[in-house]
Amino acid sequence: MDTKASYIQLLDQQLEAIENRDFDLNAWKKSTILLVSSCFGSHSHQVAAIEKIDYAYSSWSLRDESGTSDPVKTDCKLTLKTIIEELKLQDQSSTEQQSGSLDFLWAPFEDELTGATFKQLKNILSNANLSDDEIEMFLKNLPSQTVVNIIKSILLSSELKKHISQ
Repeated sequence: MDTKASYIQLLDQQLEAIENRDFDLNAWKKSTILLVSSCFGSHSHQVAAIEKIDYAYSSWSLRDESGTSDPVKTDCKLTLKTIIEELKLQDQSSTEQQSGSLDFLWAPFEDELTGATFKQLKNILSNANLSDDEIEMFLKNLPSQTVVNIIKSILLSSELKKHISQ
């Protein structure tokens, strides 16, 4: 199980804890903030949303809420469900980014090589017993300016710059 899935599982447990008969808001907030700050950072808006959850002790709010479900528990549930969904979305988007992250390496080959040469490269790379010699021979047979253009395109890509600056 990956880290995000583990955090989601722990946050689901926090969600279940809201229904406990001996629910303690302060203890719940502390443990939930620890989990959420590990995912989003201690100064995130998710942590701030949990910190803002509290009982309103004014006479109007007590009178208006008599006979209904606990508004604080409802607030805890909705806030935590939103945070869990956001974490799931982050997990999905990072998976999508990882799958497309090599496009900046492959695109220059598509742009610079002829159709037959590009097909030849794909065949070489799909070979299970790929050897250094095959790659070296393929690259030596390319015009030197084509090799320069491919490498230049990869080195100037914004994706590589982002990766290096991380």
